[in-house]
Amino acid sequence: MAFTFRSPAGTQALVTLLSICYAVDEARADDIFFSDMPMVLTASRLSQSPLDAPAAITTIDREMIEASGFTEIHDLLRLVPGFLVADWPDGSPTVANHGLGDAYDRRIKVMIDGRTVNSPLWGNTNWHDLPLRVDDVDHIEVVRGPNGAAYGANAFQGVINIITRAPATEEGLTLISRFGDFGFTDNGFRINGASGQALDWRLSASRRAATTFKSHRDEDGDPKSEEAIRRTVVNFQASAQLGARDELRVHLGASDGADRRGYPPETADFSPIRTDRNRHHYLQLSWTRSFDAESDLNLQYYHQAYQVRSAWTSRAGFPVDIDVDTHRDEVELQFTRRLSPEWQVLAGAGARHDATRSPSYFNRSDTLEATYWQAFGSVTWQPLVPLRVNLGGTFEHHDYSGKLFSPRLAINYALGVDSALRLSTGLAYRAPSLMESESMQSVRYRGQIVRLFYHAGLPVDPEQVRYTELGYVAQFRELGLGIDTRIFRERYTNYIDDQVCRHNRAPRCAFAPPAGYDRSATYFLNSGAFTMRGFEFSVDWRKPGFGRAVLAQAFIDIEENGRILDQQIMTSAPASMTSLLLIKDLPQRWRLSLGYYHNHPFHWLNDGGEVSSRDRYDLKLAKRFGTLDAENEFALTVQSLTGGYGEFDENQFRAQPQVFASLKLSW
Repeated sequence: MAFTFRSPAGTQALVTLLSICYAVDEARADDIFFSDMPMVLTASRLSQSPLDAPAAITTIDREMIEASGFTEIHDLLRLVPGFLVADWPDGSPTVANHGLGDAYDRRIKVMIDGRTVNSPLWGNTNWHDLPLRVDDVDHIEVVRGPNGAAYGANAFQGVINIITRAPATEEGLTLISRFGDFGFTDNGFRINGASGQALDWRLSASRRAATTFKSHRDEDGDPKSEEAIRRTVVNFQASAQLGARDELRVHLGASDGADRRGYPPETADFSPIRTDRNRHHYLQLSWTRSFDAESDLNLQYYHQAYQVRSAWTSRAGFPVDIDVDTHRDEVELQFTRRLSPEWQVLAGAGARHDATRSPSYFNRSDTLEATYWQAFGSVTWQPLVPLRVNLGGTFEHHDYSGKLFSPRLAINYALGVDSALRLSTGLAYRAPSLMESESMQSVRYRGQIVRLFYHAGLPVDPEQVRYTELGYVAQFRELGLGIDTRIFRERYTNYIDDQVCRHNRAPRCAFAPPAGYDRSATYFLNSGAFTMRGFEFSVDWRKPGFGRAVLAQAFIDIEENGRILDQQIMTSAPASMTSLLLIKDLPQRWRLSLGYYHNHPFHWLNDGGEVSSRDRYDLKLAKRFGTLDAENEFALTVQSLTGGYGEFDENQFRAQPQVFASLKLSW
């Protein structure tokens, strides 16, 4: 494999990190794969050390979450190598991995405790509407590459698994209050049942509000859109041990809120300032029977629903609405068994039903339904003490893409007790979303279509990526140092893009217009092939009594392999991007943390635009008080110390610095 980078720093970093790879201690043959490194679940569906995982995985732990000062879950992904995050006032925040990002982050699978939360409509994640808060999260596991072998279609560029705090891990009452400029407030509580009871439970609730974007004028003097959000979130979790081998868990929650967004009165034709109402609720049930430490049976069911109500009157006097109702039900069974010291197997199957209704998006009043089923499995073979071979895959059928098979082969070789090399290769898909398959987004007036936006007039095939990666993971205990590196090559084909065509003049549409309409439409098509190469690493250094430093770095290059209609794909990833979180313990239980986030210039696709080279600095100063085991804390946080900056499209949207204080009290 040949790798090229647009930044010479990439070559230097590669040489440095590869030399570290070979500076490892001699292996201890009787304990080669065992250490006290944090266990991870998301890479393969098996609980395992990162040394054994068949894919690169980053864990954002509770200490990092608190030290970052972030109050929104999507912002935490800025700490992951290669991940891009942006907010914008006309829709949900968006997240991308190594480029290809646009307004709808539909190429990354997002889960909460194993429950998929991507929307059936676009396949994206409505980050502001997730029915949980940062304070509910224990840690986040992020697979930094395709993982279709474990989770099927749409685990295309990565998987994010948000894992909440287990009720059994805490008790008592915690109150949290944050307040700052731009009308920012965030107040909540968390109450837990007493320990040692038959039923462990936790109830949490919060209410937050903020002006996320203020209208400003661009270089031509044109006003831009604004946004203010308000959310109320309630969550309940309970777990019960039903005998020595069985555990039952129940999660349920809801989110209710409103977004005030749009353009100032003098500018808007179709989107004046309006209020979008949204509601989200879910129920998740799971049962686990444990046979031994490495063998269990798990059955999970969940139901979730999402509703949006948005309507206004255009300048031309006709009504516009974008009401959406979605429902999802999914059931999944998974079995894991250790057959012998050399062999371990995992097998499972699941089925999902999605239902979506939106007269505006589909130009029809009935409900669109889709079914999905999959069978997945993996076999892990350890023929030698230092060698593990994992072969796995997912076979599935989706209404929008037919039958797909996503395989993966991964080989892990232990260089020592706390270090290992990983070589993996495989194939993953992204199935077309409901919008890309069925949409006819229209505005009607007096029974006639007066405006047509997205129209899925042509069939599209699933996107495909073939990938190969070489990784190295190590923990140097005597130095308090952890290292995770990855070199990768990903070849994409059948990329789904959108283009504008016209029914009455060139470029003419290749499909028939709806009755009574002969103007333009935006349609979807498969638009070519390209190759992404990159190198990324993270360094996690800790010293008790001093603090911690977590560095994440990525270098990315995209090359065209065929005719691509949107040449901005080539610049959709920064050549270099960096995040650094410094945590310094100070006397008298004070703690100072500094976050630094940098990217080279790049381009968000579709609704996004150019973002220039940027350096962002965040600062948090916190004081712990009370007993040593209490979470009592007062803190002051400043986000973007150097001022406002362009976000998603620097000519359109400008994020503002944020200053807020927080107080946390626990009993």
